[in-house]
Amino acid sequence: MHPTPLTSTLLLFTLFCFGYAWLMNSSEAVGAGLGILVVLVIQAGIFHAKLRTLVLSLNVTRDVDKQILHQNSIVNITSSITVVIKQLTASFEDVPPTGSVLISGSTKFIEGRATYAVRIPVIGDSYFRGIQITCSDMFFARTLLFARNAGLPKFTMYPTGISQTYTIIGHGAGWGAKEYDRHALLQGFDIRSLRPYSDGDNIRDIDWKLSSKHRDLYVRLKSDASGGLPALIADIPPLGASKETCIHFAETVIGALEGIKIGDDFPVIFFSGAMYLGITRSGLTHEINAMLKRAGSIRPTDYVFRLSHPYALMETDKPGKIMTDFEQRISDLEQQYAGRYPTDFENVVKNIVMDMENETHVTFVTTAHGDLSHLTYFISETKMKNRHVTVFVVGVAGTSREEEVRNALTRAGANDLEMV
Repeated sequence: MHPTPLTSTLLLFTLFCFGYAWLMNSSEAVGAGLGILVVLVIQAGIFHAKLRTLVLSLNVTRDVDKQILHQNSIVNITSSITVVIKQLTASFEDVPPTGSVLISGSTKFIEGRATYAVRIPVIGDSYFRGIQITCSDMFFARTLLFARNAGLPKFTMYPTGISQTYTIIGHGAGWGAKEYDRHALLQGFDIRSLRPYSDGDNIRDIDWKLSSKHRDLYVRLKSDASGGLPALIADIPPLGASKETCIHFAETVIGALEGIKIGDDFPVIFFSGAMYLGITRSGLTHEINAMLKRAGSIRPTDYVFRLSHPYALMETDKPGKIMTDFEQRISDLEQQYAGRYPTDFENVVKNIVMDMENETHVTFVTTAHGDLSHLTYFISETKMKNRHVTVFVVGVAGTSREEEVRNALTRAGANDLEMV
């Protein structure tokens, strides 16, 4: 509680009265000063009583479009309040969860209602921090945070990149009101059933997509891995990628590792463009972290070009006979890059695919830098062994490249493609 300008003036006048009384030995000045202090004390008590009445009468109702959501998701919030205000000037402002970023709208209540949207980048559970109240009368003003019963609803954010059951089981595909049943895509470590979450369950077993859809936590019950194992392939962003993209990429890789964890280690393969970086196992977290720290620092390499036939190029340009040397040069390039003489990267990819005899479900994480030829080639080779391919593309959603990347990777054979 702090004084208004009127109260500050009265306190200054009181000080003047006491000073005058001390210098002039005036009892009247002492009485005047004491009278003003008594009035201010009474007004402070009245202000506190009115403020208490206001706080006790305050009720908050919030409506959100989702409570279990993907990290960095945008949540639309509509808050409304009812309150009794007696002889006070008051304003109210909603206080979003810690770490959230206001995207649109305003958190200030106008006629008892506030509508806004926030992005929540944190992971785990998060609550509203309450309602900020600013009120005043002629003598005093106060700003306080009202948090009693004002923290709901609770949000649960799951990490970027966690695999969602709807892509691999026979029920619950999509986000619409209608459920589509289809055969399970996995034959080994697939989800045989789901049940509601209980205290003590491993949070890694929570199916976040289904939980978000039904606003209640469900856990996956997995079978053995006799029908096939997973593998994770990470396309490290090269030099020039933004820091935000690199962080988002690392979060997605870690989330994917958590999402497909089956109890046994599985291969994690790293490459950047047409450059093979190495292979490790999912249980060696220090090696994975060391590789992820290289994001944004690797110089781009030549991509796996797939040139058109030189005669087709000549027909397009119609240069005439004087360009026969140029045509021959294109033919030489085609021999070098179009498959007759495989590049080192192509040979490595073929060896990796041949070595993954038991890995039947492959997850790619990429930022889709470059011309995508290295990525489409890797996916195509993987699909030749009838594997199921899931691709998480980081940092492309909502950009001008989204449709281009989606079409290219779908044509390459990706079974599931998600822009994160």
